[in-house]
Amino acid sequence: MTSLLGVVLLMVVGLPLGFALTRALPLALVLAPLAGAMVTAVAVIPMLIFGGPLLVWVAAVLVLTGFLAWRLRDRPRAPHGSWRDALLLTVPLTPPFLPIFQQPTSWDAHFIWWLHAGYFAEGGGFARDAIGSQALAFSHQDYPPLASSAVALVWQTFGTRDFYPAGIVTGVVTFAATAAVVYAVRLVTASGPALVSWPAAIAVGYSAFSPLWLVPTAGFSDAMCATAFAAGTVLLLFGREPFDRRILPLTMLPLCSAALMKNEGLSMVVALAVVGSVKYRRSLRQVGWTWLPVAAAGVWSVTARVLGARTDVLAGGRFGELLHGDPDTVGRFPVILSTMAGRVDRVVGFAAAAAVLGMLVLRRRRREFGLAGDLWLWAVAALYWAALTLIYMVTPMPLRWHLSTSVDRVLISIVVLACASAACWAVVAWHRPAVADGPPAGNPAIAGAGGQEGAAVTTATV
Repeated sequence: MTSLLGVVLLMVVGLPLGFALTRALPLALVLAPLAGAMVTAVAVIPMLIFGGPLLVWVAAVLVLTGFLAWRLRDRPRAPHGSWRDALLLTVPLTPPFLPIFQQPTSWDAHFIWWLHAGYFAEGGGFARDAIGSQALAFSHQDYPPLASSAVALVWQTFGTRDFYPAGIVTGVVTFAATAAVVYAVRLVTASGPALVSWPAAIAVGYSAFSPLWLVPTAGFSDAMCATAFAAGTVLLLFGREPFDRRILPLTMLPLCSAALMKNEGLSMVVALAVVGSVKYRRSLRQVGWTWLPVAAAGVWSVTARVLGARTDVLAGGRFGELLHGDPDTVGRFPVILSTMAGRVDRVVGFAAAAAVLGMLVLRRRRREFGLAGDLWLWAVAALYWAALTLIYMVTPMPLRWHLSTSVDRVLISIVVLACASAACWAVVAWHRPAVADGPPAGNPAIAGAGGQEGAAVTTATV
């Protein structure tokens, strides 16, 4: 019963923010667990600075989101926010997430995410001491708070420290993030046949279970971070009007969530910001939005370091050895490359082949369809791959141990991005081209808004 009540609580906390961003109740309910986790993560920062119990600060942020929902009551509704869409976003994803009801036993979930949840639930003073304690350095106190704070909210509210509701709450937030990437792919491919667009989008959601199928339901934050990031990336890079008033909030929510889920989330959003800055270089305002998730991650990073948290790689990394060409450090590269490629070669390899084929034979049809160039997405994946390679090159921990304990999880985002690329090409391939002399086909996801909201934003095709 505590687990069920915890899920309901998280949804209640997130519903005002979800509704403020979507103005569509069905879609807001789907995204409510992710929005609720964002509310609790935001509440953690003033709790650490000023002290006091987490519930007080969650209540304060909740009031602000309720005010935001009221202030934005006249903004346009998000597209594809009907009850039918909500069912299609959730029901197909339910079977692979059923293992969240098993007993949570994973080491990382207990000694990192739920340990953090424990000290967040004890209030600001206790949490500050825990973050700065060298005795807890094994738990990576610098890790962002989103997943842990959601569990802390449930634990403090119901006066428990049971790991079973912790696992279910973590799984539900991951479920909402996965639904977000399904929604994103469906939205940008809405010009295609629904019978193709929906299965393609759902398949991208299922890709979060590769390369290690148990990660999304074992209490980890990796699949949660990967799918949230992929959702925002697809909307930002492929959306016909990514800065439309109805779309932009649905882009920023998962991206800022990803930035506050894991340290790797910072690498992801920085990679996206670099690519987005190039893509939207002619508009300073649009470039600014691409850096907002980086700013969110930066706020947490500064807060954690002021309180005494350390990052293993930054504190003891082999940066000097790498810059001086140390043979032992440089010699890590072949092992890193072969290990990473070996985990994702089939999925990413086939997706890359599909992308190359699509660019050769479907480029004109893709432009007519209304999708931006696919290379933008692959550029983000490549930059994130390079960031992971650098981390493994300079890690102060034994390389093979570090790879064996993390590589399957940190590569989930690469897999999801690759599958999103393939899904978009699949829908484009089924799209019926417009008459050669006629105007390009519009995207029904955006059409009909009227005024500035309905105006097309031209995007370059690479």
